[in-house]
Amino acid sequence: MKNYTTIIWDFNGTLVDDVYAALGAVNDMLIRRDQQTITIDDYYKAVDTPIWHFYEQVFIPGTITPEEAIAEFDSGYDKHLNPNPLMDGAAQMLSYLASLNKTQLVVSASHIHKVTSKLESLGIIGYFHNVLALTDYHAGDKTFLAQQYLSDNQINPNDVIVIGDCVADWQMAQALGCDCILNTKGHQSVREFAVTNAVIIDSLYELKNIIK
Repeated sequence: MKNYTTIIWDFNGTLVDDVYAALGAVNDMLIRRDQQTITIDDYYKAVDTPIWHFYEQVFIPGTITPEEAIAEFDSGYDKHLNPNPLMDGAAQMLSYLASLNKTQLVVSASHIHKVTSKLESLGIIGYFHNVLALTDYHAGDKTFLAQQYLSDNQINPNDVIVIGDCVADWQMAQALGCDCILNTKGHQSVREFAVTNAVIIDSLYELKNIIK
Protein backbone atom coordinates (compact mmCIF):
# COMPACT_ATOMS: atom_id res chain seq x y z
CA MET A 1 0.00 0.00 0.00
CA LYS A 2 1.15 3.53 -0.71
CA ASN A 3 0.04 6.90 0.66
CA TYR A 4 -0.88 8.77 -2.52
CA THR A 5 -2.16 12.31 -2.06
CA THR A 6 -3.73 12.77 -5.49
CA ILE A 7 -5.97 10.36 -7.40
CA ILE A 8 -6.51 10.85 -11.13
CA TRP A 9 -9.61 9.01 -12.32
CA ASP A 10 -10.35 8.21 -15.95
CA PHE A 11 -14.01 8.61 -16.89
CA ASN A 12 -15.38 6.23 -19.56
CA GLY A 13 -14.91 2.61 -18.58
CA THR A 14 -13.57 3.52 -15.15
CA LEU A 15 -16.22 5.57 -13.38
CA VAL A 16 -18.87 4.83 -16.02
CA ASP A 17 -19.63 1.21 -16.93
CA ASP A 18 -20.18 1.82 -20.63
CA VAL A 19 -18.09 -0.55 -22.75
CA TYR A 20 -21.14 -2.41 -24.04
CA ALA A 21 -22.90 0.87 -24.82
CA ALA A 22 -19.88 1.82 -26.94
CA LEU A 23 -19.82 -1.58 -28.63
CA GLY A 24 -23.54 -1.36 -29.40
CA ALA A 25 -23.16 2.11 -30.89
CA VAL A 26 -20.27 1.03 -33.12
CA ASN A 27 -22.13 -2.06 -34.32
CA ASP A 28 -25.18 0.05 -35.18
CA MET A 29 -22.91 2.20 -37.35
CA LEU A 30 -21.44 -0.87 -39.05
CA ILE A 31 -24.89 -2.36 -39.73
CA ARG A 32 -26.02 0.87 -41.42
CA ARG A 33 -23.10 0.44 -43.83
CA ASP A 34 -23.68 -3.28 -44.39
CA GLN A 35 -20.37 -4.10 -42.76
CA GLN A 36 -19.44 -6.92 -40.40
CA THR A 37 -20.17 -6.22 -36.75
CA ILE A 38 -17.45 -6.69 -34.15
CA THR A 39 -17.25 -8.67 -30.93
CA ILE A 40 -16.21 -7.32 -27.56
CA ASP A 41 -12.82 -8.95 -28.12
CA ASP A 42 -12.46 -7.13 -31.46
CA TYR A 43 -13.37 -3.92 -29.68
CA TYR A 44 -10.73 -4.39 -26.98
CA LYS A 45 -8.06 -4.93 -29.63
CA ALA A 46 -9.04 -1.88 -31.70
CA VAL A 47 -9.41 0.72 -28.92
CA ASP A 48 -6.98 3.54 -29.62
CA THR A 49 -6.44 7.27 -29.21
CA PRO A 50 -7.20 9.57 -30.85
CA ILE A 51 -10.53 7.84 -31.44
CA TRP A 52 -10.27 8.19 -35.22
CA HIS A 53 -7.55 5.51 -35.17
CA PHE A 54 -10.17 3.13 -33.78
CA TYR A 55 -12.60 3.84 -36.63
CA GLU A 56 -9.82 3.38 -39.19
CA GLN A 57 -9.33 -0.16 -37.90
CA VAL A 58 -12.99 -1.10 -37.70
CA PHE A 59 -14.59 0.46 -40.82
CA ILE A 60 -13.88 -0.12 -44.49
CA PRO A 61 -11.79 2.87 -45.66
CA GLY A 62 -13.85 5.70 -47.13
CA THR A 63 -17.16 4.56 -45.65
CA ILE A 64 -17.28 6.97 -42.70
CA THR A 65 -15.95 10.45 -41.96
CA PRO A 66 -14.79 11.71 -38.56
CA GLU A 67 -17.82 14.00 -38.39
CA GLU A 68 -20.24 11.15 -39.14
CA ALA A 69 -18.52 8.87 -36.63
CA ILE A 70 -18.78 11.39 -33.81
CA ALA A 71 -22.44 12.25 -34.43
CA GLU A 72 -23.62 8.67 -34.95
CA PHE A 73 -21.65 7.27 -32.04
CA ASP A 74 -23.03 9.78 -29.56
CA SER A 75 -26.66 9.05 -30.44
CA GLY A 76 -26.11 5.29 -30.45
CA TYR A 77 -24.15 5.37 -27.20
CA ASP A 78 -26.96 7.15 -25.38
CA LYS A 79 -29.45 4.59 -26.71
CA HIS A 80 -27.44 1.63 -25.42
CA LEU A 81 -26.28 3.12 -22.11
CA ASN A 82 -27.80 1.63 -18.97
CA PRO A 83 -30.06 3.96 -16.95
CA ASN A 84 -27.60 3.85 -14.03
CA PRO A 85 -24.16 3.25 -15.57
CA LEU A 86 -22.04 3.96 -12.49
CA MET A 87 -19.23 1.39 -12.32
CA ASP A 88 -19.64 -1.11 -9.51
CA GLY A 89 -17.73 0.12 -6.48
CA ALA A 90 -17.16 3.64 -7.84
CA ALA A 91 -19.33 5.48 -5.32
CA GLN A 92 -17.98 3.46 -2.41
CA MET A 93 -14.33 3.99 -3.39
CA LEU A 94 -14.83 7.70 -4.07
CA SER A 95 -16.31 8.03 -0.59
CA TYR A 96 -13.51 5.95 0.94
CA LEU A 97 -10.79 8.04 -0.71
CA ALA A 98 -12.56 11.25 0.29
CA SER A 99 -12.53 10.02 3.89
CA LEU A 100 -8.74 9.78 3.57
CA ASN A 101 -8.63 13.43 2.41
CA LYS A 102 -7.31 12.54 -1.04
CA THR A 103 -7.43 15.09 -3.85
CA GLN A 104 -9.53 13.42 -6.56
CA LEU A 105 -9.57 14.53 -10.20
CA VAL A 106 -11.24 13.34 -13.37
CA VAL A 107 -9.09 13.52 -16.51
CA SER A 108 -11.01 12.55 -19.64
CA ALA A 109 -10.67 12.62 -23.42
CA SER A 110 -14.44 13.18 -23.68
CA HIS A 111 -16.02 16.62 -24.04
CA ILE A 112 -16.10 18.60 -20.79
CA HIS A 113 -19.86 19.18 -20.94
CA LYS A 114 -20.58 15.48 -21.40
CA VAL A 115 -18.32 14.56 -18.49
CA THR A 116 -19.64 17.12 -16.01
CA SER A 117 -23.28 16.47 -16.84
CA LYS A 118 -22.84 12.71 -16.43
CA LEU A 119 -20.96 13.13 -13.12
CA GLU A 120 -23.81 15.32 -11.91
CA SER A 121 -26.51 12.86 -12.98
CA LEU A 122 -24.63 10.03 -11.27
CA GLY A 123 -24.44 12.07 -8.06
CA ILE A 124 -20.66 11.86 -7.72
CA ILE A 125 -19.38 15.20 -8.98
CA GLY A 126 -18.99 16.48 -5.41
CA TYR A 127 -16.11 14.07 -4.79
CA PHE A 128 -13.84 15.80 -7.31
CA HIS A 129 -11.60 18.78 -6.74
CA ASN A 130 -11.48 19.35 -10.50
CA VAL A 131 -12.80 17.86 -13.74
CA LEU A 132 -10.36 18.09 -16.63
CA ALA A 133 -11.66 17.20 -20.09
CA LEU A 134 -11.42 18.32 -23.71
CA THR A 135 -13.34 21.14 -25.37
CA ASP A 136 -13.67 19.30 -28.71
CA TYR A 137 -15.22 15.98 -29.74
CA HIS A 138 -12.14 14.30 -31.23
CA ALA A 139 -11.27 12.22 -28.11
CA GLY A 140 -7.59 13.03 -28.49
CA ASP A 141 -4.74 12.97 -26.01
CA LYS A 142 -5.74 14.08 -22.52
CA THR A 143 -2.24 13.89 -21.02
CA PHE A 144 -1.56 17.61 -21.35
CA LEU A 145 -4.54 18.36 -19.10
CA ALA A 146 -3.05 16.35 -16.25
CA GLN A 147 0.46 17.67 -16.87
CA GLN A 148 -0.74 21.26 -16.66
CA TYR A 149 -2.72 20.60 -13.47
CA LEU A 150 0.17 18.92 -11.67
CA SER A 151 2.53 21.69 -12.75
CA ASP A 152 0.18 24.55 -11.79
CA ASN A 153 -0.47 22.98 -8.37
CA GLN A 154 3.13 21.89 -7.75
CA ILE A 155 2.11 18.27 -7.17
CA ASN A 156 4.89 15.69 -7.03
CA PRO A 157 4.13 12.85 -9.50
CA ASN A 158 5.39 10.37 -6.90
CA ASP A 159 2.31 11.28 -4.84
CA VAL A 160 -0.11 10.64 -7.73
CA ILE A 161 -1.81 7.52 -9.05
CA VAL A 162 -3.89 7.15 -12.22
CA ILE A 163 -6.90 4.83 -12.14
CA GLY A 164 -8.03 3.82 -15.62
CA ASP A 165 -9.14 1.00 -17.90
CA CYS A 166 -6.99 1.35 -21.04
CA VAL A 167 -3.35 1.22 -22.08
CA ALA A 168 -3.73 4.92 -22.91
CA ASP A 169 -4.26 5.62 -19.20
CA TRP A 170 -1.02 3.82 -18.38
CA GLN A 171 0.74 5.80 -21.12
CA MET A 172 -0.51 9.01 -19.54
CA ALA A 173 0.77 7.86 -16.15
CA GLN A 174 4.14 7.11 -17.72
CA ALA A 175 4.28 10.61 -19.21
CA LEU A 176 3.39 12.11 -15.83
CA GLY A 177 5.89 9.95 -13.98
CA CYS A 178 3.30 8.42 -11.66
CA ASP A 179 1.88 5.00 -10.82
CA CYS A 180 -1.13 3.44 -12.53
CA ILE A 181 -3.95 1.01 -11.75
CA LEU A 182 -5.97 -0.55 -14.59
CA ASN A 183 -9.40 -2.12 -14.09
CA THR A 184 -10.33 -5.03 -16.35
CA LYS A 185 -14.03 -4.06 -16.37
CA GLY A 186 -13.58 -1.22 -18.89
CA HIS A 187 -12.70 -0.72 -22.55
CA GLN A 188 -9.71 -3.09 -22.71
CA SER A 189 -8.91 -6.46 -21.20
CA VAL A 190 -6.05 -7.94 -19.22
CA ARG A 191 -4.55 -9.15 -22.51
CA GLU A 192 -3.95 -5.59 -23.69
CA PHE A 193 -2.56 -4.67 -20.26
CA ALA A 194 0.32 -7.13 -20.73
CA VAL A 195 2.37 -4.34 -22.38
CA THR A 196 2.17 -2.25 -19.19
CA ASN A 197 3.60 -2.46 -15.69
CA ALA A 198 0.37 -1.21 -14.15
CA VAL A 199 -1.30 -2.79 -11.14
CA ILE A 200 -4.24 -4.72 -12.57
CA ILE A 201 -7.54 -5.10 -10.70
CA ASP A 202 -10.81 -6.83 -11.49
CA SER A 203 -12.91 -4.61 -9.24
CA LEU A 204 -12.67 -1.07 -7.93
CA TYR A 205 -13.18 -2.46 -4.44
CA GLU A 206 -9.59 -3.72 -4.62
CA LEU A 207 -8.39 -0.10 -4.32
CA LYS A 208 -8.73 -0.39 -0.55
CA ASN A 209 -5.83 -2.84 -0.61
CA ILE A 210 -3.63 -0.54 -2.70
CA ILE A 211 -4.18 3.04 -1.58
CA LYS A 212 -3.86 4.13 2.04
